[in-house]
Amino acid sequence: MKTNWLGTVSSLALAMVATSITACGSQDMNGFDDQSSDESAYDDGASEDGDVLGTAEMGITYPNCVSSASDPDGDGWGWENNQSCKVVTSGTAYPTCVSAASDPDGDGWGWENAKSCKVATGGTGGGTPTACVNPEGTASTMAAVAVAAAMEMKRWQPTKDFVIGKVDNVEALVISATGKARCADGVCAKTQALIDFQKTAAQGKIKFPGNVTLDVSALRSRMVAKFRDQLSCEMQPSNGGTTNCPVEEHTLTFISAVKGGCDTVFNFRAKTPTGAALVYPGQLKNKLKFADTTNPYIGFQSVGDVVSIDPTYGLNDDGTTSTGACVAACTKISTTNAAGACCTCNGSTKAFAKSAWSATTFLCQ
Repeated sequence: MKTNWLGTVSSLALAMVATSITACGSQDMNGFDDQSSDESAYDDGASEDGDVLGTAEMGITYPNCVSSASDPDGDGWGWENNQSCKVVTSGTAYPTCVSAASDPDGDGWGWENAKSCKVATGGTGGGTPTACVNPEGTASTMAAVAVAAAMEMKRWQPTKDFVIGKVDNVEALVISATGKARCADGVCAKTQALIDFQKTAAQGKIKFPGNVTLDVSALRSRMVAKFRDQLSCEMQPSNGGTTNCPVEEHTLTFISAVKGGCDTVFNFRAKTPTGAALVYPGQLKNKLKFADTTNPYIGFQSVGDVVSIDPTYGLNDDGTTSTGACVAACTKISTTNAAGACCTCNGSTKAFAKSAWSATTFLCQ
């Protein structure tokens, strides 16, 4: 058995103390004779092999707990992966979660990239967490397109449902005939409204939290570039790996929209077209390359058969209402007339007005 030198030193030290006490007349510190012959008075738990039993000096090492939630009684110890772990109280830096969808129980901790992360609580103007950068308004718009496609086309098959075409005679992403055929209205009104953000007339008009204004040319360029990335990935052979773009045929059913890390998390149930469970639901993330999987407003999560992403509130009609209160949205996509309704944008209270380029896009102005 491996000798524990700490246990041996501890035993020797105690033995020396015992000898010293005996030499001083076997009296304790209060002056009373210690007549006990019970060796357990100095029993340090050492085994015959020198290991100190029942203490942290046994040589057993414990991993740090991934989450403090593993320690419900607050004693500093938790239980994870079928073993004890030590709760880290200081000195460990955790990354900031890309999306609060990583924290479904709302305890402030999430799980991304195989490690714990802290959900951002601070932020820039408008209450947007600092991790949720939205350069020129492109990030949240692209995430909103992915949500709209899931709601109207009931799937993420971008290379079938979208194509590179022209908007105002400039190369841009457009909905394909196949994509439109999957929408109940035959035009995919909500998805089309977001695609119309690429129109020149929208330049400088669309606002986001944090005083961000959409740059139309940047949106066109980024959407086309990321769609080409999707095309390249789809041409690779199906290999069943985590980076695989050819994935199982599937259908997406909207479940709920809740407050998220960047803004609003949209949850969808992913099944096969026959209603069976998908073998690899997590691979659906690779169908979102056209929206940029590093986009913080994507914040893709897969838990069981539920997949989630996190675009800006107002860009997707989640079926909720705000009767009697102002809607906290700078831009709202709605198939019902929202003109005149109270809204707040970047701290200012205004009213929605229909945009000049789309009957389903309303601007808080």
